[in-house]
Amino acid sequence: MSTHIHVPPAPLSEFVDLFWFSEEYAPPHPQERLMPSGMMNLVVTWDRNGTFWNGGVSGVHTKAMMLETAMPFTVFGVSFKPGGGFPFLPMPAGELQDLFVPLEAVWGLNAAAVCEALVSACTPARKFQIIEQALLAAARGRFDGHRAVRYAVRALGDASRPRAVAEIVDEVGMSQRRFIEIFRNQVGVTPKAFSRLRRFQHVLSCVEHATRVDWTDVALSCGYFDQAHFIHDFREFSGVSPSIYLKFRASKNHIAVHD
Repeated sequence: MSTHIHVPPAPLSEFVDLFWFSEEYAPPHPQERLMPSGMMNLVVTWDRNGTFWNGGVSGVHTKAMMLETAMPFTVFGVSFKPGGGFPFLPMPAGELQDLFVPLEAVWGLNAAAVCEALVSACTPARKFQIIEQALLAAARGRFDGHRAVRYAVRALGDASRPRAVAEIVDEVGMSQRRFIEIFRNQVGVTPKAFSRLRRFQHVLSCVEHATRVDWTDVALSCGYFDQAHFIHDFREFSGVSPSIYLKFRASKNHIAVHD
């Protein structure tokens, strides 16, 4: 397997974390659990013969997704930054929560042409160029997210300084109902769900390279009130216990499933 990564230029770089392209992904297990990250993704997949499988947009998920990995495949992806997917959607991001939506349901007739071009492009550089053009066309210059949401995404995503949603609401000077509405429309989940997801991701980052973990210390250092609260969140988001995650993880956000 070979993987290529590309950081997009401005203005896309304000909303897109990276483009990535993995050829012949063939792990030694038939399924994987993909951990929720609090971010949206666009993916296009095809088989080793260049036959298109599917393409779509993954909304912000609040539980692990199951990926079928029994057959080798190639995947092209766009990983949006937290709250970064909204300029490229014709609908509020919250409508895609916990869904994987076919790309044609998002981009209409243009989706097939984009997918075909990505599959047939001969080089990773050309694939990256194609998706840059497609995203710019989809956005049509609408890079004007609400500043209260931008502030909240930064504040709630800062693992070094846990913040309460009520505190953020007071600071932005909006009613709680209105703030939650615009946040979910732009980010894809409520502020509380986003904060919990980003804290969960901080946990995964803290143990990414560890083989032995003191989960009590991790829970406290990541802002959980107690071990029970930590275990509840971990199981809810990942679908497994922390010890099972550590035993079977294939990477930070992937857990091998053998049965």
